[in-house]
Amino acid sequence: MTRIKTQEAGFSYIDVMIAVAILLIGVMALVGAITNGINMTTRSQEALAAKQIASSTVESIFTARDLETFKWEAVGNVGNAAVPGAIFVAGKQNIYPTAGKDGIVGTADDGWGADGIAGNSDDGQPAIGMQREIVVTDLVDPDRPTSPITLRQIDVTIYYSVGPIQRQETFTSYIANYRIRVV
Repeated sequence: MTRIKTQEAGFSYIDVMIAVAILLIGVMALVGAITNGINMTTRSQEALAAKQIASSTVESIFTARDLETFKWEAVGNVGNAAVPGAIFVAGKQNIYPTAGKDGIVGTADDGWGADGIAGNSDDGQPAIGMQREIVVTDLVDPDRPTSPITLRQIDVTIYYSVGPIQRQETFTSYIANYRIRVV
């Protein structure tokens, strides 16, 4: 009987190692993409929350103006000599879930409890890692430089952290004193 010689061929050890290395590179790239996606989602959630807080702050100011909760002279930063009756605290401030007793966010009563002690707010604890800054700027009408101020710029900046990175979102709006007639 004659034997037929067959040649058996397969993958060598080196071929298998190269295939495993290519597979590992693909898996590592996939893990990196998933990690980046999770980070981007977290960053987007924080940015959206900051934008919503800034927007609701400006809405609160407009609502207070429209309901005549305060006079036009109160739309300004505390400590600004040009606006002596100002109610909005200057600088970075903690953000509380609701406004203080006056119903306007960003004023001095935010975070004060009924007992008059700072930090004993009935409104809850301040948002961790988030602060708000309200800057009100008078805008002079160039056509009527001596007329009373009837337009102010409101910049609400929310400072927040995503991991170790500090970020900020700024919302700018303009508020007018439509009750004064300028001639």
